[in-house]
Amino acid sequence: MSTEDTSTSPLSISHLSTSPDHPLSSWPSIPPSPRGRSVLLTPSIVSSASENIITGQRFALDWPVYPSVIPLYGRMKAEHTVKRVDPRPSKSKDEAEEKGEIWQPCFDDFVHINTQGTTQWDYFLHFSYPHSGLFYGGLTAQEILDEKTGEIGVAAIAKAGGIQTRGILVDLPLFLSETGQEPHDPLKDRVEFTTLLSALEHFKLDPQVGDVLLLRLGFEDAILQDIERVAAGHETRLKGKWSGMIASHQLAKWIWSKGIIAVATDNPTFEEWPAPDRNMSMHPILLSGMGIMIGELLRLKSLAEECKKQDRWSFWFTSCPLMIEHGVASPPNAVAIL
Repeated sequence: MSTEDTSTSPLSISHLSTSPDHPLSSWPSIPPSPRGRSVLLTPSIVSSASENIITGQRFALDWPVYPSVIPLYGRMKAEHTVKRVDPRPSKSKDEAEEKGEIWQPCFDDFVHINTQGTTQWDYFLHFSYPHSGLFYGGLTAQEILDEKTGEIGVAAIAKAGGIQTRGILVDLPLFLSETGQEPHDPLKDRVEFTTLLSALEHFKLDPQVGDVLLLRLGFEDAILQDIERVAAGHETRLKGKWSGMIASHQLAKWIWSKGIIAVATDNPTFEEWPAPDRNMSMHPILLSGMGIMIGELLRLKSLAEECKKQDRWSFWFTSCPLMIEHGVASPPNAVAIL
């Protein structure tokens, strides 16, 4: 697929809106698809991406749904209940035999989660444009509350078979180390767009149409250290401020023109947080504007270690979110296969 900037190319930034109500949105120039940017995943692109499976090593990228070890913003922890549902419930095998019943324990379990409570895909109904309050395709907050979003919802990704494509990983701490730069602090340092480009070049990565871009910042290490701190009776350090990409129109246009269908990181937002300028945030532009999902709080350390051993930073990436009609987010159930 050509990356030439023409009005007919799906990669052309000429499709992106200049409206102050929804800047850089792909609609109304391109009719909004419930699949968003993942419509670029043609059978040929998916088939080609599968060639990145070489050793067959698999890496699960989600944190546990329950128990959630990383509650942020005061969001609820997941609740898990196991309930006995035997056909003929008896308290014990002896009691069953005494009654002449079959002893056959059976269980159901019940999980109550906030889909934003741990590793997640942010879908297009999560974060609106500031001031206008518009979501993907021009949907309003009330339409989302009333579940009047048509086919738009995270279930659309699952119905399409999820995301199966090439994933590319940028390990920022390793890049800085190998190029003799200062270490990265995942709780405060900002990431320039030029730094991302330099890191991609360092790891010999050339983004292709259909790629999922994974960015490791070292936030997973901060989480693990925080778990130890809290267990030892100390106060948490994870108070809503951390490293990430510096939001910019330049970054957003680059993601669009490269045909990247989703971005993800090990931090909670992809971009630095809190955003210095709430009028310039990647969340509304990517989610509500471009239909590009944002993956948050992925576990990337083990994957990065193996990528370093093999000196290759691309792999097969697969994810199938929960089929939640009108849903605004989901655990990704993401796996990388080298």
